[in-house]
Amino acid sequence: MPDAGDWLRSLPSSLTRQRAVMESFLTTARDDDRIRVVVVGCSIGRGVGDELSDIDALIGVRADAWDASLADSRRWIERAGPVLDMHQMLMPDGAPPDKQNQHSYVQYADGVEMDLVVARVRDDWRRRADWIVLYDPDGVVPHEITRSTQTADDLRRWGYAVFTRLGAVAKYTTRGALWEAHNVLELARADVWRIWAVAEGVPDAQYGVTAVFDDSRRPKPAGMSRTIASLEKRSLVAAAIACCDIAIEAWPRAMAAIGASDGALPPLASHVRARLQNVTT
Repeated sequence: MPDAGDWLRSLPSSLTRQRAVMESFLTTARDDDRIRVVVVGCSIGRGVGDELSDIDALIGVRADAWDASLADSRRWIERAGPVLDMHQMLMPDGAPPDKQNQHSYVQYADGVEMDLVVARVRDDWRRRADWIVLYDPDGVVPHEITRSTQTADDLRRWGYAVFTRLGAVAKYTTRGALWEAHNVLELARADVWRIWAVAEGVPDAQYGVTAVFDDSRRPKPAGMSRTIASLEKRSLVAAAIACCDIAIEAWPRAMAAIGASDGALPPLASHVRARLQNVTT
């Protein structure tokens, strides 16, 4: 593991403000025995952050100090600098108390944004490829990286979400409900990016468009710009058809990329495309 101080000093000058916040959390961890892990991830962890990047961080605390840590997390955040606004909540909603984490969105006055998770330290954590471990005196975080992998079930879930939402575009445009059509088209495109990312071998494909543009190749589909629509019926239908075509092309390649035995397109794909083509514009 890289030394936390060396890694922080190696960050580019564009991340000076973010570095100051992370240094503050490292100091807080060293001063507070309840904190056992501090991790930074996502774009900064992957080494592709810039001056606009937010900080995605995880703090692991002792289980026996959970309630006290929740009470003090606001103070840890404020120690890093003047806070313009903050929202904290326990997630996932409805989970048993011992399975919940505290999520904090923080807007610092100097412009730095942070998404912070405070969680009980667990012995079954898997280290993600984008994790930079700043503090782990007990060696809780594994040294070996667990790469994210997608399954055929992931692809089917995303694929069916695409085709059912594009079918909804046909329904809403026929009704003249253009705002609803625009909304479901945007949701469908998000999952098309995920399927495309798997087909192209992009790491962390579950992050969709973000993963694609964090990949040095940036393998953008040639026709993706045609999936952008104005709030006009003809534009929405054309964009939905373009979105459908990319999904139809990428689906079998994505299935092949993960070694799925059955990569055939579902009948819904051609049905939805025909339905879109039959919308009167």
